[in-house]
Amino acid sequence: MRASDIERLVFSPFHISKILHHFLCGAKSVNSKSIKSELVYLVLPFIYNQQTQNRLKHLNKNSKFNPFIQNKEFDVFRSSLNQKIKDYREITNTAIIVLSNEIDLEINKYLIASTDIHFNNEKDIYLKSIYKSSYNLGVILGKEQYLSVFKKLRIIEI
Repeated sequence: MRASDIERLVFSPFHISKILHHFLCGAKSVNSKSIKSELVYLVLPFIYNQQTQNRLKHLNKNSKFNPFIQNKEFDVFRSSLNQKIKDYREITNTAIIVLSNEIDLEINKYLIASTDIHFNNEKDIYLKSIYKSSYNLGVILGKEQYLSVFKKLRIIEI
C-alpha cells in the first residue's frame, strides 16, 4: 500500500465528518450557539497530534481550556499549529460539505449540528477514543470566547 493510499483512508471525508460532528456536539452540550465557524479548523490539528489527543480523551465536561494548554509539551504543539491549520483546511472544508449532506448543519457565524451523536455508541475502541477526544475538544472550546482562543493559541492562519 502506498503512502497516498494510506493518506486517503486516514483523511476520508466521511471519517473526518464524524470527527467534526462529535466536536460540534461537544460544543453544543455547553453552549446553545454551538461554536464559531472558524474554530472548526482547530479540530484536525488537535486530533491528529497524539499528545493532544491523549490529553483530550481524559478530560470531562468540567474541564477548562487554560489548564489544558498550560504545559511544556503544548508549547511545542502550539509552535506548529498555524501550519497545521493551513495543511488541514481543505480536508476540513470537504468534511464539512460531507457532514452537511448527512445531517442538517446550520452554517453561519456559528456551526450548529441539528442531530446529536455520542462517542459512547461507537463500538470500535480506536474510533471511540478519537471521537471522545473530539467531543471533549468541543466542550472546552465551547466554553471559551473565540477571540481568546485565537490569542491563547497565537493563531494567525484562520
